[in-house]
Amino acid sequence: MYRPLFLLIALTALLTACSSLEQRPVAMAPQPQPVRHQDAVGLVLSIEAMAAELLTNMDDPDPDSGAMAGGLVVTTFVEGKKLHRTSSFGRYLAEQLINEFQRHAFTVVEARKSTSIRLKEKRGEFGLARDEDEVSLSVAAEAMLTGTYFVSNEDIIVTARILDNKTATLLASSTVIFPRNALTNQMLADTASAKKELPPALYLKRLES
Repeated sequence: MYRPLFLLIALTALLTACSSLEQRPVAMAPQPQPVRHQDAVGLVLSIEAMAAELLTNMDDPDPDSGAMAGGLVVTTFVEGKKLHRTSSFGRYLAEQLINEFQRHAFTVVEARKSTSIRLKEKRGEFGLARDEDEVSLSVAAEAMLTGTYFVSNEDIIVTARILDNKTATLLASSTVIFPRNALTNQMLADTASAKKELPPALYLKRLES
């Protein structure tokens, strides 16, 4: 007599527990913040300001007779604490600075130009490369623009510098603080490192002036 009653009580308790579990709200995973158009505009404007400050800080910024008259090569920006590591953010900084200095009538040398055009059916024609076997081993440029970035919880501190290729003398520098937002977070997440097991010389251009 007591056994069926005990089973009935246990079954009732189990059903009550299941019912309360079903009614309990499920915590939703945080949704990624959407990339906004103004984030992209702000990024471009900040890089434009960085280029302007670099030119302001140069002793002779004349594109025809100044320190960069012999050409400027722009390299990927890297993490300040790991100089072999970068991201889409570091690559884009270099891309946009190429545009900014060319817009100011400077001779910008493209180090990634491949020695031949590669034709890929259904893919396109490719003229840029990052494989040392597909690009020239020397670049004729009098100056180099490079830089580093440090990431905090809310900001990205970017320092750019222009160096004399022959003497490694610092010609100009600039520091700009970029906000972390959906766009920059997305770019920072796409990271890449140089293959440390190979000699660094295989990944660096021999710059000639």
